[in-house]
Amino acid sequence: MKSKRLTQVRAGRLVTAVLYTQPMAVDEPGVRAAKTKVSSAARQRLNRRASWQKLESLLAANFDREDLFITLTFRDGCLPPTREATQRILNKFLQLWRAQRAARGEPLIYVKTIEHLTDDGSEGRWHVHLVANGTGADYEEIRGLWSRWGDNVNIEQLLADGEDYATRARYLCKERPPAGKQTWTPSRGLARPQRVSELVDDSLTLDAPPGAIILERDQVVNGWGSYVYIKYLLPKRPASSGVRRRRGSPSFSISG
Repeated sequence: MKSKRLTQVRAGRLVTAVLYTQPMAVDEPGVRAAKTKVSSAARQRLNRRASWQKLESLLAANFDREDLFITLTFRDGCLPPTREATQRILNKFLQLWRAQRAARGEPLIYVKTIEHLTDDGSEGRWHVHLVANGTGADYEEIRGLWSRWGDNVNIEQLLADGEDYATRARYLCKERPPAGKQTWTPSRGLARPQRVSELVDDSLTLDAPPGAIILERDQVVNGWGSYVYIKYLLPKRPASSGVRRRRGSPSFSISG
């Protein structure tokens, strides 16, 4: 009998999934209420409502360990006075960078954010953070393009160990933007997390596939229903050369 529902969201190597008992039309009212409570709790675990959670999934769907976390700061003589002025400079920088990539036949995808607060929350200098796809030859190009506005460019590779996506997403969402503004902005053409949902046999259980890194796991059981929630990172693929754009199809492990 198929009275369990398996729902999975995959964003690149990052997978979140729930397996839960679903209410049936033939259930007695008390049984249906118990199953509804479990299924509602299961669906809530997959809802990524906070800004940083949405960004975590977007980063995982598009960026991996070859990619870059970039911080751009301004020299004193070029320090913009407002967010709008900072945005205009960033747009110009991205236009120049995109043109250089296009000349080599390489795309540029990114997520950007503009900040100006210090670590203690006080007013600071305007600066820019970017997560962008790497090509293996980006460091000097980025520094050269940014040199007209600043001398300080910090470039790190994403660790892509699962925790890194959440850490970077929280960091990029730490400042509350002005009313009507968005904390972070993605470029066009980014891949979106894939969602798959289906009814499965009652005997099936949910687990991460071999080699995956389990990040979170939770289970709830009542008299008539249960759910299992799991969040994990799929095994690393061998490092590749060139530019990657899309991820593979969803993957999960269930057993009878």
